[in-house]
Amino acid sequence: MYLLALPGVGRHIVPLEDDAGDKMDADGSLREEFSRVDKDMPRHVSRVRRLLRQPSSSQQDIGIQECAELVAKLYEEVGCEKVEVVRTKGNPVVYGECKGDSDRTLLGYFMYDTMPFNEPGWDHPAMGAKVVDKRLPAGKVKAIVNRGADNTKGPLAAFLNSVDACNRSVGRPPVNLLLVAEGEEELGSPNLPPYVRKDKRRLSRADACYFPYFSQEADGKAHFCLGVKGVVYFELKASGRAWGRGPQEFAIHSGQKAWVDSPAWRLIDALATMTEDNGNRVRIDGFYDKVAPPSEEDEELIARLAERFDPKAYKAVMKVKRFTLPEDDPEALIKRFVFGTTLNIDGIWGGYTEKGSKTVLPHEATCKIDIRLVPNQEKDEMMPLVRKHLDSHGYGDIEMKEIDTGYDCCRASVKEPVVQSMLASYRAFGHDPDVWPTSGGAVPFYVFNKVLGLPFTMGCLGHSSLAHSPNEYMVLEGNRKVAGLAEAEKFMIHFMDGFGHSG
Repeated sequence: MYLLALPGVGRHIVPLEDDAGDKMDADGSLREEFSRVDKDMPRHVSRVRRLLRQPSSSQQDIGIQECAELVAKLYEEVGCEKVEVVRTKGNPVVYGECKGDSDRTLLGYFMYDTMPFNEPGWDHPAMGAKVVDKRLPAGKVKAIVNRGADNTKGPLAAFLNSVDACNRSVGRPPVNLLLVAEGEEELGSPNLPPYVRKDKRRLSRADACYFPYFSQEADGKAHFCLGVKGVVYFELKASGRAWGRGPQEFAIHSGQKAWVDSPAWRLIDALATMTEDNGNRVRIDGFYDKVAPPSEEDEELIARLAERFDPKAYKAVMKVKRFTLPEDDPEALIKRFVFGTTLNIDGIWGGYTEKGSKTVLPHEATCKIDIRLVPNQEKDEMMPLVRKHLDSHGYGDIEMKEIDTGYDCCRASVKEPVVQSMLASYRAFGHDPDVWPTSGGAVPFYVFNKVLGLPFTMGCLGHSSLAHSPNEYMVLEGNRKVAGLAEAEKFMIHFMDGFGHSG
């Protein structure tokens, strides 16, 4: 998943309109549902571990069909009346329906695919779902270590557990549910838009979309994002064959560089024309033309964030020494992060890269690039701008290949009822999260927003981390600062109840 977990440093209160969700609290009308969560926690932990242990690497096409069938089985297990494994041109979409105690309908969006899990560095089996003791800045906790615990099979299982608790206690969840789990998010969700368009009539019954993820940081502080950036991901390759210069078919002895051109330097020269200031300013014509300025609501949120922004804490989390802008202007830093469109080199390679020396002149060199999109930029317009730039600068031989279909930027107003319900639940559980206008990462909300016209929200109490990395984990048993699985599930029930009975 491209979604970036912000370090959520500091606290502030966003005014909630009409006290949405205030009619209930953690010890009030949801007592039966919450009691069921506690009673069934062994069953719930087992369900989480069962889903995590099922491989589902879309990058490697490992276990995808089996995981889709397991998700469908879990839908049925928690009380969905209708369950379908829907075929697409790629990996299946798992659809489910559950009747709720409200005339409102929530569309739950999930992903059941993960990144690969065979990289070195795991301290525990990557697919063992082992429960371990872990020390966080917030204190000691018990955590489950497994690929997908954070991103995002852990939150998916927690949400299904919350639905199960409602059905087993009071007979139905607080709101009607349409559940959509895709298996290609880590591939850029290429078949999600066609699926949503094809099933538009049924999905349009929803009033809003919800994406669960654990939003507390390791110190217990919570953050909340109103939207996500878009993303475009592609590959550039320079080759002697396409260029007509340098080695044509294979790497040759580096001594030949004295009189033979280098495709690797060709790629580096091309990249150098695209940015300046160490990549912090893009020089591609038209790149910034459609970037929208912050709205009045954005300015207000940023001003509040800046009051408690601690750059040292953010740098410590990311293990970096400095930002690209001076740290004495927190508003400028936050605006750069939230509204800054970027062109980033994700990886670059060519020739010999193994241990020791092997003196070669490579016949080709490749790099992967992503562009992060902000409001008004459109993903389908960005690669043509790059192509035009390369051609106009004499690099027409550089090959360009789309890797992921990408996402458009998507935003929701803090005034949306579904957002107000989410913020009310944070408040009911004793948290006032930092509210960011946009995350630095991307999730395909634009599909539900643009095709179905749905507002959306995302979040939940709980902590998880190390997505895409070894030792990915989620907190199972928390403490007074960090929520564990039981509190996360109760939060989701509270949120559903608040949305189902708001406005």
